[in-house]
Amino acid sequence: MIKHIVLLAVFVILSLTLRGDTSAAFFSEDSLTQLSIDTLEDRYDIEALEFVAHEMSQILNGVMLVAVRDTVLVEHAYGELCLTGKPPRRVMRDNNRITRNTLFDLASISKQFTAAAVLQLCEQGKINLSDPITNYFPNLPYSGVTIKHLLTHTSGIPEYFDFKYTVYDSAAFVDNQLLISVLEKNKYAKTFAPGTKFDYVNTNYAILALLVEQVSGMEFEEYVHKYIFEPAGMDNTFFFTEIVGIDAKHGQTYSNVDPKSGYVPVLPLPMGEVVDVPIARGHRGDAKVAQYDRLDGILGDKGVYSNMEDMLRWANAYFIDYKILPKEWVDLATQRENQLNNGALPKRIYGYGLRIEESPEHGKLVYHGGLWNGFQNLFLYRPSDNVIIIFLSNFYNGAHIGRSNEMLNIFDGITDDESVDELE
Repeated sequence: MIKHIVLLAVFVILSLTLRGDTSAAFFSEDSLTQLSIDTLEDRYDIEALEFVAHEMSQILNGVMLVAVRDTVLVEHAYGELCLTGKPPRRVMRDNNRITRNTLFDLASISKQFTAAAVLQLCEQGKINLSDPITNYFPNLPYSGVTIKHLLTHTSGIPEYFDFKYTVYDSAAFVDNQLLISVLEKNKYAKTFAPGTKFDYVNTNYAILALLVEQVSGMEFEEYVHKYIFEPAGMDNTFFFTEIVGIDAKHGQTYSNVDPKSGYVPVLPLPMGEVVDVPIARGHRGDAKVAQYDRLDGILGDKGVYSNMEDMLRWANAYFIDYKILPKEWVDLATQRENQLNNGALPKRIYGYGLRIEESPEHGKLVYHGGLWNGFQNLFLYRPSDNVIIIFLSNFYNGAHIGRSNEMLNIFDGITDDESVDELE
């Protein structure tokens, strides 16, 4: 056993040296694991997990983390904040290197924070899931749509990504209030009657963010920092509006842009002005930097920047230690809630801000992907054994597609010919 552990340690050290990445422990040396190295070696095939990580290192530009509860098994960072070419890269500048502290745009992974904020207000009795949203936004043309419909993507409200940029005013970035005004003014029709269909639509969570503001009397960013990020210990998690210096209430920034343009040529605020850790820029499939989109200013459905270590803190605080919500509310968030009015069950299972997969091979999986403006991410939690898998990438190249399934196969002792399809 001792010889095997030494060989494993040598393999890990050599792989880190050869790849030049910045893998490190999540916790301090004294509190890294609750399990001894012998127990870890007996229970988990870390060498096999490291082998998958090594394969990913050839094309992944980003970070990855595999943990059980707060015990980190595998943690690596690969590549560049701003690409100088498609991976693999042989030489990187230190000031352009992704580290475990690098911030990534979480994209739709952000939805679970919005859902948690809404559920907190429900738990406090300030709102009810069955409340019509017109109670709070009487000028919206969406009678019959409830808060639960928004949370579960069964509202029938149209997708704001489909609107032309010309419907917005001259603000460089669109914000949630401007979006609501556009919905009220243009009176876009529902695409289906509430509760009769499941259709994943970002507008739902943009409205929920403004609902949190209205009910709490606080800016959405302020509320989430105080009641979500701080209790979870997420000290390096921010909103796009903070990263780029937008006046979130009026959509103003230090750069002006033609209102017909979908992109805004701005840079993040200088390091140290808002955050002291590096911020990744998104890249499209051709490895070119994705300019910020005017719609980046809309929060709730997206807009959170975080790193893998803060996301591990979130997983423990929310799903395991119940620091954000009582267990009964977390249970609701992580079970099917998108059953339709007629009792039909959509193929895709959705809770509150989270997707759910009932896998015959791997059991219940709670997860969410994030795909937006050059970022491609996956956050996965398995309740049965507290396995946590996180991939954050600033390059659209599908580097982690299929890898979470490979890692779950390793945990469950499943061979490749027995494996199932990757999560969508």
